Amino acid sequence: MQTTRTCSVCHGTGEIIQEPCETCHGRGKVRKQPKIKVKIPAGIDDNQTVVLRAEGEPGEKGGPKGDLYITVKIKRHSIYTRNGNNVLCDVPITITQATLGADLEIPMVDGTKEKFKIPDGTQTGTKFTIRNKGFRSINSSSVGDFIFTVIVQTPKKLTKEQRELLVKLANTMNEQPPIKKRGLFG
Repeated sequence: MQTTRTCSVCHGTGEIIQEPCETCHGRGKVRKQPKIKVKIPAGIDDNQTVVLRAEGEPGEKGGPKGDLYITVKIKRHSIYTRNGNNVLCDVPITITQATLGADLEIPMVDGTKEKFKIPDGTQTGTKFTIRNKGFRSINSSSVGDFIFTVIVQTPKKLTKEQRELLVKLANTMNEQPPIKKRGLFG
């Protein structure tokens, strides 16, 4: 009966190191954790991979190093969302801004502000687009758009004067003003 197995001294390489070095003990590799600076390209999206050539594991028997693959995870933002190369955002405005129109300063992703004029009579949920203010495409020179949705905020508390003015406005528009109820018996 015969069996075959890998040599426990040379590990199948056919070479026996007579005086192994103190650092690697004859394996030819030393384990360490280097710090590497990685340049992430502008416009990279979630789950895309950056490849660093010759930054991976060392090769066998003096061979070249392998490649290091880094998969990018994009952290969610509280204000902005992304759809391809487009940036999406909700912008709150007041009733008077929606009714009369307004010049808004829209905060961009890069920290700058862009002036944008919304027309009078703007309804909540209306979308506006600022061209070429989104993310750059990695493989081309195209740039996405910045798309913001207007959300009209109705005031929760009014002063007596503000309420009277709104009631007068409602009367001029032939609307029925809201009736303030005092309770069940009053």
